[in-house]
Amino acid sequence: MPEDRKGLSWFRLIVLQVIIGCVLIGICSYTFRIPVDEVITASSQQDQAERFAGIPMRIDLVYPGLGKVILDDPKELLSLKSSFSTLLTAGKADQDVKEPRLLLTGSIAYLDQEDVPFQVQTNAFQFGNVSVNSLNVSASIRKLQSTLIDKVFTASMIGAAVQDSANKVYSLEQGVLTPLSEAERKALMKQVHTAARVIDFSHFEDLERQPDRHFVVSLPDTQEGKKHWLHIDRFNSAYMVVYDLLDETNQRAYFKLNASS
Repeated sequence: MPEDRKGLSWFRLIVLQVIIGCVLIGICSYTFRIPVDEVITASSQQDQAERFAGIPMRIDLVYPGLGKVILDDPKELLSLKSSFSTLLTAGKADQDVKEPRLLLTGSIAYLDQEDVPFQVQTNAFQFGNVSVNSLNVSASIRKLQSTLIDKVFTASMIGAAVQDSANKVYSLEQGVLTPLSEAERKALMKQVHTAARVIDFSHFEDLERQPDRHFVVSLPDTQEGKKHWLHIDRFNSAYMVVYDLLDETNQRAYFKLNASS
């Protein structure tokens, strides 16, 4: 009889089949692999910039001594969003940070993102945790600040400041502050509430002379040494209101009196 040929043992045969099977599975898995999401870690500045991609729905602003104003006009929101984005893109944070004379705080609410807080100072702008205060954007910061301050000049806002018992209202005559009586204060509040703001005040000849009355509204201290005032000049047919900001950014607005008030 022919001699029996030696072959692989059953154990070695099974091991060989397992190895060949694993290699084939690996090749097929690589060839027909299922795509997975790639995780990209973005820097904090990129994350802040991405937040501007959302749709702004509302901006809440808090003014020292005056309270909160809500901005929800779509065109206005898009304009402010553009201003915010430009400041963060063009500016940088300098080490020299001055103490703010005026601090406006607020938050911007998005349709599809979390609300983001921000601050507008006299010489700096902060959005979330990113701050810019460099000289190349200082003029833009002041322009943004001026735009936002102009939003408080409404008859309802000024009237509420006169009505608020936390504020003190005086009449200024020859450099002397005299507190208004309750009746005088109510009369002033009513006149301010019913007045209408005017943009073109060139036809008011009364504004070229001294006002008939000068009222001062003392707003509560928001920070130590950071007291603000409202100055209200009463003319025959108009009011001129000045928001005293403790520096050269004082802003004013004109209101036409209601003839029946």
